[in-house]
Amino acid sequence: MTDNRILIVNSLLEHTAEELDIPPSKYKEAVDRYTAVGRWLEAGQYAGVVHNPVVYPQGSFRLGTVVRPIKEDKECGYDIDLVCCLATATTDAKWLKQVIGDRLKEHGTYKTMLDKEGRRCWTLNYSEADGIGFHLDVLPSKPAPIQHPNVEYRFSSQAVALTDRHHAQVYDWGSTNPAGYADWFGERQQVAFRRVAALQKTRISRQHGRVYGRVDDVPDQLVRTPLQRIIQLLKRHRDARFAGTENESDKPISMIITTLAALAYKQESSVYEALAGFLDQVQRFQETGIIRCENDEWIIENPVNPNENFADRWNDEGSKRPDAFFQWINWVQEDIDAILNAVSHDELESSLTGAFGERTGKRIADEYQGPLPGAYQLPTSAFGRIAKNLLRFDVGHRQQPRWHISPARYDVRVSAKYMRNGFRPTAFRSNAPPLKKHVDLVFEAATNAPKPYKVFWQVVNTGDEAQRADQLRGDFYDSNKAGRSRTERTEYSGMHWVECFVVKNGVCVARSGEFIVNIE
Repeated sequence: MTDNRILIVNSLLEHTAEELDIPPSKYKEAVDRYTAVGRWLEAGQYAGVVHNPVVYPQGSFRLGTVVRPIKEDKECGYDIDLVCCLATATTDAKWLKQVIGDRLKEHGTYKTMLDKEGRRCWTLNYSEADGIGFHLDVLPSKPAPIQHPNVEYRFSSQAVALTDRHHAQVYDWGSTNPAGYADWFGERQQVAFRRVAALQKTRISRQHGRVYGRVDDVPDQLVRTPLQRIIQLLKRHRDARFAGTENESDKPISMIITTLAALAYKQESSVYEALAGFLDQVQRFQETGIIRCENDEWIIENPVNPNENFADRWNDEGSKRPDAFFQWINWVQEDIDAILNAVSHDELESSLTGAFGERTGKRIADEYQGPLPGAYQLPTSAFGRIAKNLLRFDVGHRQQPRWHISPARYDVRVSAKYMRNGFRPTAFRSNAPPLKKHVDLVFEAATNAPKPYKVFWQVVNTGDEAQRADQLRGDFYDSNKAGRSRTERTEYSGMHWVECFVVKNGVCVARSGEFIVNIE
């Protein structure tokens, strides 16, 4: 891949992330609002409490990864999260939750903005200005420092116990550590922050002089490192890709995306390099144990509180969240490759809108006037996949279907999982990055054809290794005992594929198309 192509895509990604970011003027407005709420809470009188609450922001607003979210395929208001930590010895979670809510209700304006009580927080809804609104969540909590042998105490000592309402009148305590996490996250990008802070603050001051008249007035929270930029891009990509799909509710949560990106970050100096590095590292996290499955339970630890499992919902009965996560990683790779290989403005717009949403993608494509990434260059992949323009299925050893092929009356789709080193089966998509050798594969067919029918599979190998072993294959096989599945194993390097055929009364009524398996 040429440097020119990388430079073009990096520029497009940086521009996209800037479009997703909160504008400096809107950031200052948000800070003014949550500062006012914090002062009101800190000035309250709470029975039996000596010290006033400590109020501070948490989540994406504090981490500098805020993105205007999408709900129901439409952009909506920003979410701002505040921790309200009350130094109290109480063991009554309900009392703590209610005194914070009561204090908010004492304010004439906040009372009218207050939403009904949430499970863990109180929410203030600010009306939209310039088409942009805010939701400010206040999380009641109390100090609960903890010690972990593998976590520095300066991080773990900032842990808090939060109120958690399970049912209408049943309250309990949960554990979290947003302040310690923010400090840990800051250290993960410390070198990169020092490298870019002065230049970015100068630019922001020049462009937004009415808000930040001096460079020193620009807060650190408006500086964006490549790590913060790729998290913004990944969160928007997730929202855009899952919007309107049947598994939208299974999409990866932001804390998983943020944590894995921070763990993968190697102080790369560009957005493209950081994103490519993340996508490379995340494929290895099952081997290193950062993503692991123990006793049939998925675990992604909070780095400052190992007792908190960010993947706990993956373990719900019947959960499809693990499959959705690994499917999403493949989607990111597919979409970055599509941008890399765009040879026309229409292709560029299509790839950007598919990855980051209609409004954002079209705006970035319309504003871009430079050379197209794929112009005058052979199609390529950043992740070891086979570029779509180079896919070739017309090999001589591929047998022709033995059945009459009916015009498309029904559909059949193939899903696949691989199993390696005792890990739980992991979903992967067609033309995913190469799998290692000696990995077990399971292919499953889903069809809307009415029973009875039979499912057949064509398996085609390519490459020198398969040819030397006389295993190019290309013929047809019955399904396994389940009737719609086929088990295989990765043995030979190269590009290979399976295709599914649904047959009724000697006629093929549905075929899937090639499902590509790349092997190292």
